[in-house]
Amino acid sequence: MTAVARAVHAEWLKFCSLPSNLVTASAAFALIIGLAAMLLSAQDGDGPVPAPTATELLAGVAWAQFVLAVLAVVLICSEWASGTSRVTFLAVPNRWPVLAGKVAVVGAVGLAAGAAGGGTAFALASATGTDLGDQPALAVRLVAGAGLYLGAIAVLALGIGAIVRDLAGSILAVVVFLWVTPFATTMVPVPEVRELALYLPTSAGLLLLAPDGAAAELGPWGGYAVLLAWTAAALAGAVVALRARDV
Repeated sequence: MTAVARAVHAEWLKFCSLPSNLVTASAAFALIIGLAAMLLSAQDGDGPVPAPTATELLAGVAWAQFVLAVLAVVLICSEWASGTSRVTFLAVPNRWPVLAGKVAVVGAVGLAAGAAGGGTAFALASATGTDLGDQPALAVRLVAGAGLYLGAIAVLALGIGAIVRDLAGSILAVVVFLWVTPFATTMVPVPEVRELALYLPTSAGLLLLAPDGAAAELGPWGGYAVLLAWTAAALAGAVVALRARDV
């Protein structure tokens, strides 16, 4: 078994050993299907409330990402907060396999929560007889996109946490960078600055959950590529920080 495989196995055992981690991951899943159920129950075929569209059905992803981002930050920052980083990096002197193990775990959890939540939301819509349109390709992209987006956001938050290290500081940095900055950028009365918001992680990544033709400039997969670029940059910074700093 390679060092990375051993690190992934160890990090998975650490993740599953804390019930709070499983509860938090389940909460992200529950947010997606819970909001979908609320939208479906609110519709009235003969009244003023129309049925939700396929993209609206996954509105809970926007809330689930907060939960998974905080979970990722806690997983990495707790190493230094609890002092277990000394033991962890003594067992893995190269350090980067530990980061790779955590990336694999939080990425898989985000992917599973998003894809399962999206699939369940569409199953609920089907069970209630809601017409989401005959667009199977869009449905597949939305379900897969929910998982891919949440997985990338969780890994990005993990990278930020590894750079900052402090738990409170990392959560603040993640919230400001991923959610406050895109909102603030769109409020600036300068067209060039507003256009930059499209290339920020959350704005670009959420194009993967947009309707067909909604984002002609980047497109769903172009937006996701931008999110992956930000994620790769955060992980590169995390690797440098792990190598340069004391544990």
